[in-house]
Amino acid sequence: MKRTSFWLLPVLVLTLLLCSCTQRAIGSQADELRVNSWSGSGEYSTTIHLSFDGTKASFDIHSMGGADTRLYGDCLVDDHKILLTDSRLKKSLEFDYELSGDEVTLSYDGGTINLNKD
Repeated sequence: MKRTSFWLLPVLVLTLLLCSCTQRAIGSQADELRVNSWSGSGEYSTTIHLSFDGTKASFDIHSMGGADTRLYGDCLVDDHKILLTDSRLKKSLEFDYELSGDEVTLSYDGGTINLNKD
């Protein structure tokens, strides 16, 4: 019984330490943007969804007419810009963004899109 207790305590402490370290600290606007998913509506009943997975991002556009566009690939995010490169489509998009609470405004080629935190 003593041997079990001897090994149980260190395993429990180690487990608690590892679990407490798995949450990511948010230290910048770029971190805040990447830890959340975002969605919204554009012109002509278009729905837009932006999500991040580590160094990858997915930008999905679905129009009312049934057309779907999905960009997925490597993503670089700083405190003002998002650069998404889809190697499959050989296309890169660069957005300027402004984060304000639970809303992000993306600017691209003179247009803007407002997305809300999911």
